[in-house]
Amino acid sequence: MRILAIVIAIAVGVQLGYHELLYRSATREVIVATFRGPAIKSCARDARNQRITTSKKAWRNPSTMKLVIGKDDIDVYFWQVSNSMWRARYKNPYLFIVAEKSSGHVLCEYDIVHRSASVQRM
Repeated sequence: MRILAIVIAIAVGVQLGYHELLYRSATREVIVATFRGPAIKSCARDARNQRITTSKKAWRNPSTMKLVIGKDDIDVYFWQVSNSMWRARYKNPYLFIVAEKSSGHVLCEYDIVHRSASVQRM
C-alpha cells in the first residue's frame, strides 16, 4: 500500500511538472511573438541613432532572440524590496536580440516594460 501511494505521488508530481513546463514555454513563445516587432523596430532605431551600421536583413532575421526575466547586472539584493531598481533586477521582462554574429556582435536589449532599446556592438 505504501509503494502504491509513493507511485501515485510521483506520477502526480511528474504531471504537475510537465504542465508547468508547457505553461512556461507557451508563455515565453507568446511574449516573444507579441513583442518581436516593436523590439526589432526600437532596436533598429536605436542602432541608427548611435550610428551602428547593420543590414536591414540582420534586424528582420536576428540570429538570436531570448526572453530574460530580470537583469543580472543591476546591483540590488533580493531582500532590498524597497529599492527602486528591485523590479528591474528581478521581475521585469527583457528581450535580448543578437542581430549580427559575423562582423562583431550587435546586441540589443529591449526593455518590455519601458518599451526602450539599448544597442551595443561587441
